[in-house]
Amino acid sequence: MGKSEQQMQFTLTGFTQNDGCRVFAYEGTGEDRVRMKFTVRADLALSRKYGIRLQELPLMCLGILERSSASGEEGSTEPSHALTFTEDAMITYADDCEATRAAAALKRTSMRRQPPKAPAAPAAEFNPYSEASPAPSKPYGQNW
Repeated sequence: MGKSEQQMQFTLTGFTQNDGCRVFAYEGTGEDRVRMKFTVRADLALSRKYGIRLQELPLMCLGILERSSASGEEGSTEPSHALTFTEDAMITYADDCEATRAAAALKRTSMRRQPPKAPAAPAAEFNPYSEASPAPSKPYGQNW
Protein backbone atom coordinates (compact mmCIF):
# COMPACT_ATOMS: atom_id res chain seq x y z
CA MET A 1 0.00 0.00 0.00
CA GLY A 2 2.77 2.43 -0.78
CA LYS A 3 3.34 4.80 -3.67
CA SER A 4 3.57 1.90 -6.11
CA GLU A 5 -0.20 1.32 -5.83
CA GLN A 6 -1.98 3.22 -8.56
CA GLN A 7 -5.56 4.43 -8.32
CA MET A 8 -7.32 4.43 -11.68
CA GLN A 9 -9.77 7.18 -12.57
CA PHE A 10 -12.58 6.03 -14.86
CA THR A 11 -14.67 8.04 -17.29
CA LEU A 12 -17.77 6.74 -19.07
CA THR A 13 -17.25 7.20 -22.81
CA GLY A 14 -20.45 5.60 -24.12
CA PHE A 15 -22.36 2.38 -24.51
CA THR A 16 -23.53 -0.04 -27.17
CA GLN A 17 -26.33 -2.60 -27.31
CA ASN A 18 -25.33 -6.18 -28.17
CA ASP A 19 -27.58 -9.27 -27.99
CA GLY A 20 -29.79 -8.03 -25.15
CA CYS A 21 -26.82 -6.65 -23.23
CA ARG A 22 -25.73 -3.09 -22.72
CA VAL A 23 -21.96 -2.73 -22.97
CA PHE A 24 -20.63 0.35 -21.17
CA ALA A 25 -17.29 1.73 -22.37
CA TYR A 26 -14.96 3.45 -19.90
CA GLU A 27 -11.55 5.01 -20.19
CA GLY A 28 -9.25 4.46 -17.25
CA THR A 29 -6.39 6.81 -16.49
CA GLY A 30 -3.67 5.85 -14.01
CA GLU A 31 -1.25 8.05 -12.12
CA ASP A 32 1.22 7.60 -15.00
CA ARG A 33 -1.42 9.21 -17.32
CA VAL A 34 -1.64 6.10 -19.49
CA ARG A 35 -5.14 5.64 -20.83
CA MET A 36 -6.71 2.20 -21.06
CA LYS A 37 -10.05 1.12 -22.44
CA PHE A 38 -12.47 -0.93 -20.33
CA THR A 39 -15.89 -2.39 -21.01
CA VAL A 40 -18.50 -3.75 -18.64
CA ARG A 41 -21.34 -5.89 -20.02
CA ALA A 42 -24.73 -5.90 -18.26
CA ASP A 43 -27.52 -8.28 -19.28
CA LEU A 44 -30.71 -6.20 -19.56
CA ALA A 45 -33.06 -9.15 -19.03
CA LEU A 46 -31.32 -9.94 -15.72
CA SER A 47 -31.38 -6.30 -14.66
CA ARG A 48 -35.16 -6.20 -15.24
CA LYS A 49 -35.57 -9.51 -13.41
CA TYR A 50 -33.91 -8.07 -10.30
CA GLY A 51 -35.57 -4.65 -10.53
CA ILE A 52 -32.44 -2.72 -11.46
CA ARG A 53 -33.27 0.42 -13.39
CA LEU A 54 -31.46 1.18 -16.62
CA GLN A 55 -30.29 4.55 -15.23
CA GLU A 56 -28.46 2.80 -12.38
CA LEU A 57 -26.36 0.52 -14.59
CA PRO A 58 -23.53 2.93 -15.57
CA LEU A 59 -22.75 3.79 -11.96
CA MET A 60 -22.97 0.15 -10.89
CA CYS A 61 -20.61 -0.86 -13.69
CA LEU A 62 -18.24 1.91 -12.60
CA GLY A 63 -18.25 0.37 -9.12
CA ILE A 64 -17.29 -2.98 -10.61
CA LEU A 65 -14.37 -1.35 -12.42
CA GLU A 66 -13.20 0.46 -9.29
CA ARG A 67 -13.34 -2.74 -7.21
CA SER A 68 -11.42 -4.69 -9.85
CA SER A 69 -8.88 -1.87 -10.07
CA ALA A 70 -8.43 -1.77 -6.29
CA SER A 71 -7.91 -5.53 -6.16
CA GLY A 72 -5.04 -5.22 -8.63
CA GLU A 73 -6.59 -6.86 -11.68
CA GLU A 74 -5.59 -4.00 -13.96
CA GLY A 75 -1.88 -4.77 -13.67
CA SER A 76 -1.60 -6.32 -17.12
CA THR A 77 -0.42 -4.41 -20.16
CA GLU A 78 -3.46 -5.49 -22.14
CA PRO A 79 -5.00 -2.39 -23.83
CA SER A 80 -8.64 -3.47 -23.37
CA HIS A 81 -10.36 -5.04 -20.39
CA ALA A 82 -13.78 -6.65 -20.60
CA LEU A 83 -15.75 -7.26 -17.41
CA THR A 84 -19.27 -8.53 -16.81
CA PHE A 85 -21.89 -7.38 -14.32
CA THR A 86 -22.73 -10.87 -13.07
CA GLU A 87 -26.07 -12.21 -11.93
CA ASP A 88 -24.65 -12.73 -8.42
CA ALA A 89 -23.69 -9.05 -8.24
CA MET A 90 -27.19 -8.08 -9.42
CA ILE A 91 -28.79 -10.27 -6.75
CA THR A 92 -26.60 -8.70 -4.07
CA TYR A 93 -27.45 -5.21 -5.31
CA ALA A 94 -31.19 -5.96 -5.46
CA ASP A 95 -31.13 -7.39 -1.92
CA ASP A 96 -29.28 -4.31 -0.64
CA CYS A 97 -31.80 -2.01 -2.33
CA GLU A 98 -34.74 -3.93 -0.85
CA ALA A 99 -33.22 -3.74 2.64
CA THR A 100 -32.65 0.00 2.22
CA ARG A 101 -36.25 0.54 1.05
CA ALA A 102 -37.62 -1.50 3.96
CA ALA A 103 -35.55 0.48 6.47
CA ALA A 104 -36.71 3.77 4.94
CA ALA A 105 -40.35 2.67 5.03
CA LEU A 106 -40.02 1.63 8.67
CA LYS A 107 -38.43 4.97 9.51
CA ARG A 108 -41.22 6.86 7.72
CA THR A 109 -43.97 5.00 9.56
CA SER A 110 -42.31 5.32 12.96
CA MET A 111 -41.73 9.05 12.51
CA ARG A 112 -45.19 9.80 11.17
CA ARG A 113 -47.19 11.80 13.68
CA GLN A 114 -50.74 10.84 14.36
CA PRO A 115 -53.16 13.73 13.80
CA PRO A 116 -54.45 15.15 17.08
CA LYS A 117 -57.96 14.13 17.97
CA ALA A 118 -60.54 16.89 18.17
CA PRO A 119 -61.67 17.46 21.75
CA ALA A 120 -65.25 16.46 22.42
CA ALA A 121 -67.60 19.32 23.24
CA PRO A 122 -68.85 19.28 26.84
CA ALA A 123 -72.45 18.10 27.12
CA ALA A 124 -73.66 21.16 29.01
CA GLU A 125 -72.16 23.72 26.65
CA PHE A 126 -74.56 26.22 25.11
CA ASN A 127 -75.14 25.80 21.36
CA PRO A 128 -76.77 28.94 19.90
CA TYR A 129 -77.79 27.08 16.72
CA SER A 130 -79.73 24.42 18.49
CA GLU A 131 -83.48 25.07 18.59
CA ALA A 132 -84.05 22.56 21.32
CA SER A 133 -82.29 24.55 24.02
CA PRO A 134 -83.52 27.96 25.11
CA ALA A 135 -81.20 30.94 25.14
CA PRO A 136 -79.54 31.54 28.47
CA SER A 137 -81.05 34.34 30.42
CA LYS A 138 -78.77 37.10 31.59
CA PRO A 139 -79.67 40.07 33.65
CA TYR A 140 -81.10 43.04 31.71
CA GLY A 141 -78.50 44.88 29.59
CA GLN A 142 -75.83 42.16 29.60
CA ASN A 143 -76.93 40.41 26.41
CA TRP A 144 -74.99 42.81 24.22
